[in-house]
Amino acid sequence: MRAKVLIIADDLTGALDSAVGFAAPGRRVMVARSPEDVAETWATRPDVLAVNTSSREISAEAAAARVTHALEALSPDDFDVVMKKVDSRLKGNPAAETAALARWAGRARQVACPAIPEMDRRVEGGALVGAGVADPIPVASRFDDPVEVPEIGSDAELDRLVTDAPDSPLWIGARGLSFALARQLGVTAPPDTGLAAPVMIANGSRDPVTLAQIAALPDSLTRIEAPDGTTSDTPPAPGQPLVLTITDGGGALPGAEAARRFAETIARTTQTARPGALVICGGESAQAALDRLSVTSLQIIAELRPGLPLCRIDTAWGPVDIVTKSGGFGAPGLLAEIVTTAGTR
Repeated sequence: MRAKVLIIADDLTGALDSAVGFAAPGRRVMVARSPEDVAETWATRPDVLAVNTSSREISAEAAAARVTHALEALSPDDFDVVMKKVDSRLKGNPAAETAALARWAGRARQVACPAIPEMDRRVEGGALVGAGVADPIPVASRFDDPVEVPEIGSDAELDRLVTDAPDSPLWIGARGLSFALARQLGVTAPPDTGLAAPVMIANGSRDPVTLAQIAALPDSLTRIEAPDGTTSDTPPAPGQPLVLTITDGGGALPGAEAARRFAETIARTTQTARPGALVICGGESAQAALDRLSVTSLQIIAELRPGLPLCRIDTAWGPVDIVTKSGGFGAPGLLAEIVTTAGTR
């Protein structure tokens, strides 16, 4: 029988980024967008279930409660591999959330390894060091329960760690660890694929990295601006690629309200444009747009590019590819490359 995997993450990006390593033909990898969606998502009988608890920015007590709620519809006996996905720099509430998961899983041994060698983030002397880590972060100090903190500086060392484990501990880590666990189960790499055409890009980020990517898109794309999240422009007819991007309308709206308005604009625009793929830039915008589109779970199909999980949802006009991208991620030509290669798979 194929091994079953459970991943508990504190945000949607982390749930997607850790679960995508298990994507392979014939393997069903599902992400529940909230604790309330776990029972429905688990009923689809996935091989890998990742759960977003949306708990990084709340209190430790509330975060633990959300993890506990997410686990109510599940049994630890159903899973061979259990992983607590944590922020790669250990932000948020890793101690409270891991303790709640450990109590449910009944796995006394906990192995914490937030290393991501492909990003040059390593664990040395019990501390996380490397790219993006200004000062060494002592790993064990971020947890209440005793955790093992192995020295990891390469993917090969991650592979040895998971292969040589004498039992099935509670694994604690980020993308590097999840991909090593996937390799141990026989998944060598997520399948290579492209996006369905036409592509609609919905940009809710004002990060300079994403704005440069928007500016580099081909002139042939229809461009629609949404000041403070709303627009009166008419979307193009179905079959045409377009980019919808939020701009400053001078209303000084809070980010959450602008994201809500933008989500409504995204949903309304997709009804007319009927894209084959929807690329959503910006975490708040992605969450709000998926809410507005009534998406409770996502099936991960592949990894479009490193750090860009490709999911699929069903809509009134057929299957639609979904990609979520954080604001500060990617090279200047990333979005242009995605658009120009769409429909080639």
